[in-house]
Amino acid sequence: MEAPVIDLKSGDDLGTTWSFDRIRFWCVDTALPFWAEAGFDRRANAFHERLDFTGAPILAAPRRTMVQGRQIYAFAHAALLGWLPEGAELAIVAADNMIRLHWASDNEPGWVFSVSCDGAVVDARRDAYTQAFALYGLAWAYRLSAAQRYRDVADQTFDFLDRRLSSSASGIDVQAGTRRQNPHMHMFEAALAWFEVTGNDQYLARATEIFRLFTTRFFQPHTAILVEHFDEDWRPAPDHRGHLFEPGHHFEWVWLLRRYGHHTGHGVDKYADALLGTALAMGFADGLIAAEVQDDATIFNREHRVWPHAEGIKAAAAEHEAGRGSMRELVDRLVLVLESRFLGKPFAAGWLDHFSPDGSLKIDFVPASTLYHLVLGIAEADRVFNTVRKSQGQAPLM
Repeated sequence: MEAPVIDLKSGDDLGTTWSFDRIRFWCVDTALPFWAEAGFDRRANAFHERLDFTGAPILAAPRRTMVQGRQIYAFAHAALLGWLPEGAELAIVAADNMIRLHWASDNEPGWVFSVSCDGAVVDARRDAYTQAFALYGLAWAYRLSAAQRYRDVADQTFDFLDRRLSSSASGIDVQAGTRRQNPHMHMFEAALAWFEVTGNDQYLARATEIFRLFTTRFFQPHTAILVEHFDEDWRPAPDHRGHLFEPGHHFEWVWLLRRYGHHTGHGVDKYADALLGTALAMGFADGLIAAEVQDDATIFNREHRVWPHAEGIKAAAAEHEAGRGSMRELVDRLVLVLESRFLGKPFAAGWLDHFSPDGSLKIDFVPASTLYHLVLGIAEADRVFNTVRKSQGQAPLM
């Protein structure tokens, strides 16, 4: 497929439509169809890991399990919304291929980290982040087909996590005596996804275990930040890392907490309000969301990427729906940043993903992993804010 360079703001035919409608149009009419073709390897029934700046796949890049899971989600959700009906087939064949090549493919339990384009295991690590996104992708494949094979492998994955990646101190992902909140956040997301698609309380109970870690360990009430790095006993890292937060993760947790509160009735207002408030007050540098910020509001890392801005849109939709104030202005602000800085470059369906503090590009490819953030953020904002489509019966995610 040809990949011409375009300017998202050049669409005069869009008239005076709300700026969010432009980004939705880009996602549905430009990005998804292109990535369904150029971003999918029909020979291997797998998604490409990345594209070069002409829009061609970079075949040498190992295919990470987490990217396969994210892309399965993106195309399954797009199919269910009617944005890309053919996405259902891609999601199903990719899910089956992911099980065949990534699950216990070296005769050991668990999901391997990555395989080559010909299916050979490249990296046999079993990390919790990888397991979480495999679970998330399978939950969305199950939404499409309710095939028992997806639930069977998901339950085997949860069992593997219990046996191999947990510890007596609770939680998962112990690495060299340290712990991270990020894999737990995505395991929380995966457990909620499986509860939503099955209604089985065992998955909600898993989410509740992680919610307890959030309230007792991750969230710091005296600074209203989410700490990223801990020692093995869940104390914040003793060095500067124990004082850092990522605004993008604040936004992700806001949305997840709202979903969890919806399913359980647990009060999450104080946590969601605090995380959003801190991210908005301290998380921006020069109009862009910063990568890392200290708890005293000092910007620690001025790199900026696509995904935190998409997560900000998602959080704004969740807070608006929860009645915590009008968030449409925040969505507009973030959409304009995405339009002007990141999307529609270097080709129409692409994005410039990662910038250094000085404004130079940090990577010279377009990573497929970002589509997950964009589809979910745009879909949620579309569901919450676009009242015409809501009145036409667009189904909620939850």
